[in-house]
Amino acid sequence: MDLSTITKYLQSLSLPAFRRRQIVKNYFSGHFTNFTQMTDLPLELRTTLDQNFPLLSVKEINLLSTTNSQKALLKLKDGQKIETVLLDYHDWLSVCASTQVGCPLGCKFCATGKMGFIRNLTSEEIVDQIIFWNNYLINRHCEKSSTKQSPQGGYPYVGRVAFMGMGEPFLNWDNLILALNTIRSRDGLNLGNRKISISTAGIVPRIYEFADLNTEINLALSLHSAIQSTREILMPIAQKYSLPDLLTALHYYTHKTSRQLFLEFAPIADINDAQKEIDALIKLLKSDKLFFLNLIPLNPVKGGLVPSTKLKLIEKQLTAAHIDYSLRHSLGQSINSACGQLATFS
Repeated sequence: MDLSTITKYLQSLSLPAFRRRQIVKNYFSGHFTNFTQMTDLPLELRTTLDQNFPLLSVKEINLLSTTNSQKALLKLKDGQKIETVLLDYHDWLSVCASTQVGCPLGCKFCATGKMGFIRNLTSEEIVDQIIFWNNYLINRHCEKSSTKQSPQGGYPYVGRVAFMGMGEPFLNWDNLILALNTIRSRDGLNLGNRKISISTAGIVPRIYEFADLNTEINLALSLHSAIQSTREILMPIAQKYSLPDLLTALHYYTHKTSRQLFLEFAPIADINDAQKEIDALIKLLKSDKLFFLNLIPLNPVKGGLVPSTKLKLIEKQLTAAHIDYSLRHSLGQSINSACGQLATFS
């Protein structure tokens, strides 16, 4: 649940302030999956809370694991399903969180788009993905999963969140902002702004709004081509928001925030790996000193596009052009939990 929801509910019970703070602290600690487990509360109150206010809005249906990633299929109260991923980077644990059931954008390289759009997630459903993983880490005593430990109990905990799961975050703006308030609040999950990342396909009006918030939350753009016609093929949203308009918004963001902006590019065979594509990409990257390239090997999707074989050549050209970039190493391909692979089909 989000912080505002639980606070309003507890106030409706006319509980004293100290008791409300106690319950909120317990909930966001990740140590509990129901109120009955909160033995520092009176039994009658625990029973009332459990009967009237479910602790989590999501329920685990299935969980797949590899050495450094876990993917959970979660069922929502209305029966819809989402996927969320826990990634272990050795020094920290990160959650890849979803914001929608399905996605309306239909990007050609993304499995979620094949589902179509079903609905937005509530702010509770967004926050509860993180709490679910904290419960998972603590209840299963996975201390070996990370060297990063909670100062409260010595357990590993979620230290970063990336909104790069199912859905377009900026098309669920209101619930995203509510969820972020809880995630960042000291009374909530208490994650620092710079530990949070949001990836967008390029919803131009929201980029301006996000820039004006000036939160220090990381922003990434799913670019994948610096040529308008190619981007329209890969990402139909480009037909609505053209590259010139998108670039104007991105420059506004970097000027307003003075923060680095991450551009994501996955080389795809015979679509965006031609020389003219790389030349256009380099030109775009040089247009703003705060642009930084995340080069992402395309993760396979059933019946989808083919990864380019020119990755090393592209890296060589980027280096020669003095472009700052990083090559992302995908985790969880074997369980379809890498970028672009999340989907649920009934």
